[in-house]
Amino acid sequence: MQTVDVGNSSVGVASWRGESATLRRFSSPEQAAASLTGPAWVISVQAERLACLAAAAPPEAQLTLLEGAPLPLADPRLEHSAGADRVAAALALLPGPGIALDAGTAVTLDLISADGVYQGGFIAPGPAAALAGLASKAPALPLLPGDPCAIAPGGETVAALSAGAWGLVVGGLDRLVLAAREHLGHDAPVRATGGWAEAWVSASALDGLLLDPLLVHRGIRRWAEHGC
Repeated sequence: MQTVDVGNSSVGVASWRGESATLRRFSSPEQAAASLTGPAWVISVQAERLACLAAAAPPEAQLTLLEGAPLPLADPRLEHSAGADRVAAALALLPGPGIALDAGTAVTLDLISADGVYQGGFIAPGPAAALAGLASKAPALPLLPGDPCAIAPGGETVAALSAGAWGLVVGGLDRLVLAAREHLGHDAPVRATGGWAEAWVSASALDGLLLDPLLVHRGIRRWAEHGC
């Protein structure tokens, strides 16, 4: 079984054998398509990249696109507004309670209550997106990649900008997790996935943070096998 997550900046492909999986990330949909060797269940938040994946996939891939929200919703509007990546992350948290944090181009926090109801959550810019937005509004500032760094005062512009952006992201996410825990209960576990999740977990001041690189893919698998 293969599960595919088509994101804004990368495509993740997990190849499952029993309860374990090998996860690979590709910068282009075409590279991801070339790795597929059989039926694959796919979620996507990027229609153009999904179309490229489908066009490049070999016939044996047999892509199945998963859509909708196959779980109870606190707000019916989530069925039409929540991206498939958020739904998959929430599915992976069942039976709940729990908080899923996916650290990518955007960072999302999604909540499942103790009775397995999807509560929605938070969406914010990741560090690269935040710095790109700042550079577009303040042309005198350099465009930086948003890499994690020490949160310490910088002696020149690049160092100050790097530390400021990363510190803002780390502190902001900590605050959002606290808000999520206020909603679910202060002992709600947090499972973090995505490209810079490990760096955030290392820099965070919070307890109870678990790295789970396969979080979204476990949700895709549950979605494909059971629809719940």
